[in-house]
Amino acid sequence: MNHTWLNYEKQRFIEYILYQYDFKIAESVWILNLLKSSPKYLSNITFVSELSNNRILSISTSQSKQLPLLYCKDQFCIENGRQIFHDIRLDNTELNVLLYLNKNDDRLNRLLLLQMLVDYYGEDKDIRSFNNNSLHHWGQLIRNEIDKSLDNNDQDTFLEMSKILQFINELEEHQ
Repeated sequence: MNHTWLNYEKQRFIEYILYQYDFKIAESVWILNLLKSSPKYLSNITFVSELSNNRILSISTSQSKQLPLLYCKDQFCIENGRQIFHDIRLDNTELNVLLYLNKNDDRLNRLLLLQMLVDYYGEDKDIRSFNNNSLHHWGQLIRNEIDKSLDNNDQDTFLEMSKILQFINELEEHQ
C-alpha cells in the first residue's frame, strides 16, 4: 500500500498524538517517531481498532489500563520496548498499530475510516477531499455503494460497504 497522501495523513496523525498524549514509556515515543520518519514505515503501517492475528503493535497512553507496549509477531509477543524498536526497524512488513488512548479521539476515528475508504476505492480525488466532507456525506456514498452491490448481487462489496457504514454510524453516534 503505497498511498503518498495517506502516508502524509498518517504522519500528521502520529505528530498529533505525540503532541497531545503522554505515553507510559519513552520507547513508545521512539517507536512512533521511527514510524513517522520514513515513507517505507508509513506505507507499511495500518492503524486498527482491535487486535488481530497479524503483526501488531499496541501502544498505551499513561491513563490507559493496558500494557504500555505489546508487540506480537508470528504468535510470539514481547513487551520490551528496545527489542520492539529494533524489530520494527529491521522488519519492513505490514504492521497493524493499535492505540489505547485515554479518550475517544476523533482524529483517530477519521484516520481509521480514511484507511477503509482508501482500501476500497484506492487513492483517487474523491477520497482526497475526505477531510472536507461530513460523515453524513460519506454515509450517503456508502449507502449508494451498498444499493449497487445488492443490485449486482455482489456479496463481497456488500459486506465491505456494510462494515464501513457501521463504522460511520458509530462515529456519528459519538459526535
